[in-house]
Amino acid sequence: MAPNATIVEWQTSEIIRYLFEDDDDHTPRLLDAELEVDSHTASQDDNFDPVIIADKLRSVADSLNDDLRFKAVLTDLKVAAAQEALEAAFSKGVETIFQTQVVQKAEVAAEMQLIRATVTFGLYVKKTAPELKNKVRSAMTAFLTRRVGSWVEQQGGWDQVRCD
Repeated sequence: MAPNATIVEWQTSEIIRYLFEDDDDHTPRLLDAELEVDSHTASQDDNFDPVIIADKLRSVADSLNDDLRFKAVLTDLKVAAAQEALEAAFSKGVETIFQTQVVQKAEVAAEMQLIRATVTFGLYVKKTAPELKNKVRSAMTAFLTRRVGSWVEQQGGWDQVRCD
């Protein structure tokens, strides 16, 4: 059964949680308590494994984060965080990076390019401005849910999205 929007939102949150773990964190791969949604339980019996998906997205992000635009967008993000407008600044930063990715990789689905740009920027911020980690994690989860949640749902959930 294809996941609904609530399950995709939960999956997105789990993936971002593992993406933002510190390298020295050794959180067990077991998912949090089962999530009961519309007669469907998201549990360990499903194919969904947020750690595997997070690892694939992290490797894609690592290959993209040499772009000089990251530094400029990070400055805007820090100012926005001080003004409590971080989610809007995060969205603007991702859109800036996304624009170059669409031109460079026309053969990749726009939604996948948006996911890659989001993860790349989010992990760059985590690494270079650790004080923003929790705020960016929240903004990133909201952004992905809003912008690609329905597309992920159409694909059959995050475990069906090709991240490589």
